[in-house]
Amino acid sequence: MTGPDPDGLRVGDREREQAVTVLHDAVGGGYLDLAEFEERSRTVYAARTRGDLRSALADLPAGARLFPPPPPVGMVATGTEPTAGAETMEIDWTTRKRRGPWQVPAHLIIRGAMGTADLDLREATVPATGCVITVLTSWSTVKIRLGDTMSVRTQDFEGGSMSALKDKAGAPAGPGGPVIDIRGHNDWTTVVLRRA
Repeated sequence: MTGPDPDGLRVGDREREQAVTVLHDAVGGGYLDLAEFEERSRTVYAARTRGDLRSALADLPAGARLFPPPPPVGMVATGTEPTAGAETMEIDWTTRKRRGPWQVPAHLIIRGAMGTADLDLREATVPATGCVITVLTSWSTVKIRLGDTMSVRTQDFEGGSMSALKDKAGAPAGPGGPVIDIRGHNDWTTVVLRRA
């Protein structure tokens, strides 16, 4: 049994504006001229579904990243790492926040496009052995606020095209805190680490 057709999902003004931003970038990069931009912008503003937006962006290098297909069940995007028992946070075209007291899973996968994940770990319960946060996103922002004694490992994080990991957290206040292991591969995504 298969799920609903992703291209049939409805879109709103936010998605349309983000698609027009992609078109603006395409003009700036020399992929579209102004006449094509105007024609495609009309298509985007009239779009009712993801499929309508996809048709206006399909032949642009960045357009394919707006709605990446999900990886196979039990695998991350590379297809090499099992995700059994992992919790997934979908951020397609939306903002998801976790703040205050909450239970951090041993493995959290953040997946989607054109979204924001805002994770505050300062009051959260993190496994004593630490946790893995796998970022599999495009055109997104991931914000992670760390507790005073938490340390971060980023060796397995691969920023793709136009991606950045900004570590503004500095060193932990002391030893013995859990390790937050940031992994994944993404495009056009910024991951920001802070403590306050």
